[in-house]
Amino acid sequence: MKRKPIQGLLAAVMLVGTLWGGTPALASSVGTEVKINSGQPAVSKTGFDISNNYAVWIAEGEKAVTLYDLKKGTETKIGDNKSSKANPKVDGNYVVWTDSRHGNSDVYLYDISNDEEIRITSKSTAGSDVEIAGKYIVWTDNRHSGTDIYLYNINTEEETRVSTSGKASKPSVSPNYVAWEDRRNGNSDIFYYDIAEETEYEADVSSGQQVNPVIDDDVILYESPRGEQLYKFSIDSGRAKKVTSDSSAKTTPHLYEDTYIFASNNSLMLGDIDKSSTERIATRIYSKLQPRIYGDMVLFARTDSEGKVRLSLYDLDDEEEIEIGGIAGEPSSPDGSDRYVVYLSTSKRTSTVVLYDVEKGSSTAITDEDADPIRPLVSDRFAVWYDKSSKALVAYDIRKGKVKKVTDKSVKPSREYYELDGNNLLWVNEDRRNELVVTNLSTDEEEDITRLGKDPLSLDIYGDYITWVLEDNRDKATVYLYDRDINRETKIVSGVQVEKASIGDNFVVWSEYTSGRDASWDLFYYDIKRGKVNPVTRWNNGDQLDPLASRSMVLYYDNRLSPKPKDFYYELYDIDKDSFSKHYWKDEAKMDEPRIGGNRVVWIDERDGDPYVYTMAFASAREDDDDDDDGDDDNGGIDHGDYVEYPFLAALEGDVFFDILDQFDYDQIEFVVFPGTKKEKSVSFLAALDDADLLFDLLDEADMSDIFVRAYK
Repeated sequence: MKRKPIQGLLAAVMLVGTLWGGTPALASSVGTEVKINSGQPAVSKTGFDISNNYAVWIAEGEKAVTLYDLKKGTETKIGDNKSSKANPKVDGNYVVWTDSRHGNSDVYLYDISNDEEIRITSKSTAGSDVEIAGKYIVWTDNRHSGTDIYLYNINTEEETRVSTSGKASKPSVSPNYVAWEDRRNGNSDIFYYDIAEETEYEADVSSGQQVNPVIDDDVILYESPRGEQLYKFSIDSGRAKKVTSDSSAKTTPHLYEDTYIFASNNSLMLGDIDKSSTERIATRIYSKLQPRIYGDMVLFARTDSEGKVRLSLYDLDDEEEIEIGGIAGEPSSPDGSDRYVVYLSTSKRTSTVVLYDVEKGSSTAITDEDADPIRPLVSDRFAVWYDKSSKALVAYDIRKGKVKKVTDKSVKPSREYYELDGNNLLWVNEDRRNELVVTNLSTDEEEDITRLGKDPLSLDIYGDYITWVLEDNRDKATVYLYDRDINRETKIVSGVQVEKASIGDNFVVWSEYTSGRDASWDLFYYDIKRGKVNPVTRWNNGDQLDPLASRSMVLYYDNRLSPKPKDFYYELYDIDKDSFSKHYWKDEAKMDEPRIGGNRVVWIDERDGDPYVYTMAFASAREDDDDDDDGDDDNGGIDHGDYVEYPFLAALEGDVFFDILDQFDYDQIEFVVFPGTKKEKSVSFLAALDDADLLFDLLDEADMSDIFVRAYK
């Protein structure tokens, strides 16, 4: 393909781009508290399921299927990150879903035991109605005229067309039968198929509408008439019987052995198939998604105040609602960056590092069940923690979703003294007289800074600068500043009582004890450019302690305005403006373990009784913060594992876009807006080249900074 039509397309896009508008990512969240409720996963409205050992769903803003191990409390992403998926279902060691990666909607199977993905259908268009039981998969397919039900035997790899009416839908399967809804007679009726006999039978073809069948063993449960009452049909007896009799609406039933559930006026109801009474087990449910039951567990959905769909789990045995997610537990040790929050979630079974994506509003457990993590830190590129089981520092590459050990058995990293800034991890090797080391997590290159000789009182890293505090003698210490660019060490202040120092934009801040008539702890900062020490404030009363810096802000502990000296509260001060921040947490906040990183403050808060992680951004996110692509050879592209993403404006500079075309096949390239969010949409490069209006329609609602070129590997 010649460059001329491609250049014409790009020139047109650039011209239209001058008219586009938009707002920076995450700007709307500045000054707003966010309560992170990671125990209930935020999911897409494409369905979910539960079995004896696993639950499955698709997280909001993602395309891979989440496989959650109910016993281990761990998550695994299955299926690619490229194609749209819907209606994940699980039974035994198998997961099924419908997948659009080949243009049509195909059925895919994932073998959990063998970690193997199998494409079941091809050259067909499967509907979203896919179900699995034992070795059988069923789905709605329109490869012929109309829609029919197909059955697949996993063991024999044989496919069978179950119905031929062309008006069948909503199949359900058990180890011996397939049931479905069929409109061959004008209204909706219930039919079933005997797998062994290879024969179709009528179940309920009475007048009215019989819809939404579910089958377990030889019993079919369904709505009749539509949404008014629930009926059961016993294949063994060949008889239908009314199960419910009250006047409430009844929708989306599901069945496990003798126990059934359904939605009624946004309540989740529970009943016994042989009894007429029902009971309410949950309220305010999202009734448009079918609740699922297996054994003593019921999985259902709710919507929160922001309209996000979140999963909940009800234990029928204990008669209580419990959290679901590999991240359920008591939170501690939070840290933050522009886009991410990380924290430790501890339950009776294990401790897990949880990564929360502020932009997506989704949480992910990033440690496995064998890990024993403490003190997690995060930047916009990496999360880092100390693993007590391996006695090593461990890093998680957020873009690639991969975990790696930063240190091996040849060194002894401090479990307390390490800090993260972007790709750079500053840590202390206790085996070598407390050697201070910087590891570039993108390239694995190490930079030896100095030998401290003993444990520091604190250390920090920010851009090209490192600071640490070393005790000289009792109650006296020195604050050091190291410039990595020129390899120069400076003593900022010596012989003072100080415990920790932190670095922000062009300054180092610390709390120093000043003796005398008005003895107190006061904040000071060192202006790096001017080489001058200044007081942060000019108060002579109260104590200001434990300063933490990020950007121009300092978060610290204060009692100046408290009626009692032991009553401390937190303040947020802007060094550049020499004033307090205009953005603050709410008055009812009960802050514990606060940290500041990137453009946000994070903390643990028990204002609601139980501890939760809260975060608040005090400024807009910085574009491309922590985003140097050391180690990438993709012309500035960001490697996400399955694909590489290029900011659109950067791709248009010089011949970068043409380098992409040379490196990838045209059908591997697409234009994407709002990648990684629930608003993500795309147009393939070939489609845009054929009809530029498709691209313009896609980009009309986006700012140039929200547009990316994505190339799949």
